[in-house]
Amino acid sequence: MTLGFAVLDRLTGEYADNGPAAHQRIESASVVKVFMADSLLRRRDLGQIVLRPADLDALGRVLRSSDDAAANRFWSGYGANGLVSDVIARYGLGETGLTSNVRYWGNTLITAHDVVRYYDGLLSGAGGLSAGSRDFVLDQLRQSTPRGTDGHWQWFGLRDGLPGEGVIAQKQGWMCCVNGSVYRHSTGVVGPDARFVVAALAREPSVRGGPHLEAAVTAAVRQSFPEGHTPRLTGIDQAWLRTGGRGGRLGPPVAPEVGTAGGAGAFRWYQRGAVYWSPPTGAHWLAGGILDAWVAQGFETGRLGFPVTDEVALPGGAFSWFQRGAVYWSPPTGAHWVTGGILDAWVAQGFETGPLGYPVTDEVALPGGRGAFSWFQGGAVYWSPSTGAHWTTGAVLDAWVAQGFETGPLGHPVGDHVTTPDGAFTWFEGGAVYWSPSTGAHRITGAVLDAWVAQGFETGPLGYPTSDPYPVPGGTRTDFEGGSLVLDADTDRVTTVSGPAA
Repeated sequence: MTLGFAVLDRLTGEYADNGPAAHQRIESASVVKVFMADSLLRRRDLGQIVLRPADLDALGRVLRSSDDAAANRFWSGYGANGLVSDVIARYGLGETGLTSNVRYWGNTLITAHDVVRYYDGLLSGAGGLSAGSRDFVLDQLRQSTPRGTDGHWQWFGLRDGLPGEGVIAQKQGWMCCVNGSVYRHSTGVVGPDARFVVAALAREPSVRGGPHLEAAVTAAVRQSFPEGHTPRLTGIDQAWLRTGGRGGRLGPPVAPEVGTAGGAGAFRWYQRGAVYWSPPTGAHWLAGGILDAWVAQGFETGRLGFPVTDEVALPGGAFSWFQRGAVYWSPPTGAHWVTGGILDAWVAQGFETGPLGYPVTDEVALPGGRGAFSWFQGGAVYWSPSTGAHWTTGAVLDAWVAQGFETGPLGHPVGDHVTTPDGAFTWFEGGAVYWSPSTGAHRITGAVLDAWVAQGFETGPLGYPTSDPYPVPGGTRTDFEGGSLVLDADTDRVTTVSGPAA
């Protein structure tokens, strides 16, 4: 037995066949009748022939119940092999051949591959048939009768193999004792959305008989669609379609949909991205730098978990949110992920339009469980279990960096960056950094900070600090706009020195 099988998923563009058999020429039997109808309707559309209502009724019978007498009249009256040559040329059917005996249209040579190519071109309009004529052909094929005009059962293959499928546009073929063989073919378009195109062409020596061959064709269909119907759209399919399908952001699929490790969800990869799905999150797509950043942190088993949004475009970049965080991207910064308290602090200051801008690093854990940080275009957010997450920026951040980050005397920030009418400040575990345009940013700690606070912060007589603490005989000194505070190392007493520092 020779059985050529081919199937095309028109939604994804995925094509599959059973190898050389799908490209082996087999006598068409009645499958060629759809070629006849196509060519006649095309010529009618171009004004080359007139098809009267009676002609269209006969053409409908040719397609619905495979009326041989009507097919013979069309074949002999409108050019015989010329009908097939026309279709071969318009649809690019490189494996299809003309019958060598012009009296027998059933000896036209077809392959499963070319039949699938034909139906795809019919549906897409690539073969040049008008939409009205295409719909006529499909409507007649969808009304395929259980038995042909000659009484033969013609629901083997697609209809018998897909009992759960309500809409099938099929063209069958059956023929016996030509070149010592019996033939059974089942071809057509499956589903109300015409998503799948299928062709199963079979022949074997006449002594085996038709019923055996019909069962083989039906079995081939069932093997391809074991659930008795074509696959329904999954959440992943729907998310992909939101991007524009094959011609959209993600492009065509490059792998089948598969489950994630542990069964938490599923995913599918495409030419330019991926869609991930889980029951609590639904299906969402990822692409480009955002996808790369998410992959680098461990896919769905990493810190971020599954995506909970599709990628969203921003005026200066893009983002995707996940179960436990987000990835933000811009051309100058690339894509970086933010999570937990650091993300909350960044959100509170205005996302990417706030003072911090886009992230420029992923979250980084500090040694020994002391905390974590993320840096942004305009500053940084630092977090520790005892202080929470707080952001600082500009010269205040520079001064904090200069004294040793979180391992310096100041430790972690305990408040966010605050602006004053004439400056700014951030408080830390071990003190504060205050800044003004005229003084720059300087740190204040310990008893000196307490004394400065007691005299009214920057609005008191001392004003803003003009220096960091520096050693003097017997202690340290911090200078301010209106004087200095000197800390005695032995007594921890703070003395105010009036007037600007010398």
